[in-house]
Amino acid sequence: MARGKHFASKSPSRTKKRLQSNRNSPSQEEASTSSTPARSAQRREQTAKGSSTPASAKGKKRKPYRFRPGTGALREIRKLQKSCKLLIPFAPFVRLVKEISNFYSRDVSRWAGEALVALQEAAESYVQQLFEDAYLCTIHAKRVTLMQKDVQLARRIGGQRMCHCLQKPS
Repeated sequence: MARGKHFASKSPSRTKKRLQSNRNSPSQEEASTSSTPARSAQRREQTAKGSSTPASAKGKKRKPYRFRPGTGALREIRKLQKSCKLLIPFAPFVRLVKEISNFYSRDVSRWAGEALVALQEAAESYVQQLFEDAYLCTIHAKRVTLMQKDVQLARRIGGQRMCHCLQKPS
């Protein structure tokens, strides 16, 4: 039988202190929770002036700042362009590779980890280049939204794609 964790029992004096602190008035609680004597003095001055609570606690909630549409997307694009990690999750990609290889040949059932990483890097590079070309087609059509017909046109025009590292230097 598995043994559970044993927790130390709480002493009754702790619970009494907690109950007593809950009974304190709000002004005493504010003074006890403040981190510096200067802050407690500021709170006492506020209560003496007539405002019992600060303006933020009166119920007026400040709206969170909203960025203009597209700003968050551009920030995310810049962040992803700076990073060099792979974007497709590894486990689903491996399952897809194994499913495709099993469809074409049942003899190939085992893959080296390095081979899968190399295949994933090549696939992501291809997809990235395809999206770049498709977005150029979108801009040429004087649109902002990438559509399926842009990807189809980019694939049709693109022809044979080579890896950047295998291209001949000119």
